[in-house]
Parts: sequence; C-alpha cells; structure tokens
Amino acid sequence: MLIELMIAMIVLAIGLGGIFTLLAASMCTNAKAGNDTTSTMLAEHVMEQISAQPANSSAPLTIIDCAGTAQNINTAGLAIGAGSGGANGGNGANLTANNIVDWTQSYADVPDGYKMQYVACGAGSRQTTYDVRWDVITVTPYSRVILVSARPSMSASVGGLRFVMPVNLRTIGGM
Repeated sequence: MLIELMIAMIVLAIGLGGIFTLLAASMCTNAKAGNDTTSTMLAEHVMEQISAQPANSSAPLTIIDCAGTAQNINTAGLAIGAGSGGANGGNGANLTANNIVDWTQSYADVPDGYKMQYVACGAGSRQTTYDVRWDVITVTPYSRVILVSARPSMSASVGGLRFVMPVNLRTIGGM
C-alpha cells in the first residue's frame, strides 16, 4: 500500500511539473503577444495621424508618450527618385525591395522626424520602449503612400537577428 502511494505521488509530481512548465511558457508567450499588440497599435496610431493630414501637407505633428516626451512626426513625402530621400523612395526610413521598413538601417541613420523611441505604460507602472520608423512617398500632389513599422526596442537578439518581428503597416492617403 505504501509503495502504491509513493508511485501515485511520483506520477502526480511529474504531471504537476509538466503543468508548471506549460504555465511558465504561456505567461512568457502572453507577455510577448502583448508587446506585439502594442507595436501594432502604435504603428497604426502613427499611420492614422499622418493619413489624417491632407496629402499635400508637410506640417509636422506631435504626440506625447507615456513618459511625457513630445514625439515629432514628420509628414512630408518625397516622390520616388526625387532628391535625397530614403532608399527605394520617400522621405524617412529606408525601405527594402519589398517596400517595408528596412530594419538593418541603424536608428541613428533614420532622418529625424521619421523615427521615435515611444514609451508605452503598462500595468504596475511598467514601461516598454518601442522603436517606431516610417516613410512617406508622394505619389501625386493629392496622394501618398505611408509605411510605418514598430517593434519593442529591447527585444532579444542573437547575432543581430531579433526574435520579435516588427509590425509593418502601409496605407494610401489622399485628399
């Protein structure tokens, strides 16, 4: 009887160990999913602020993050092949050949007003900083393409590769 009880306790301990492992993994995944959601919402917020302006407007905007820092958002576009804009067209962050923000470009090399380190507040006064970059391409005097990308700044990296894929959004804004 004592041996059966010990075997039952061992089986129970192994089962509970597995459950605790799953619980810890799910808590970690939940936190990462929350950061992904915030990245998406932040990129969407920047994109909506730029799209709300007339396409021929170049007036900069300002949003204030959780830390109280005023973040400048330049809305001026540049036609593809015109002047000294980012790689693959537009003002702002360089774009890849697939027309998404090029995250191999260093933060310092992105023109001012087309990048920000946005601080978002979470539960328990926890703050997370997000790296947000965008590019504005003028298509006609009355329309432009807006590309915005965001990711948590402190996402883990190995050999320069990050484990959190940045959010990439694009839209067309017009008058």
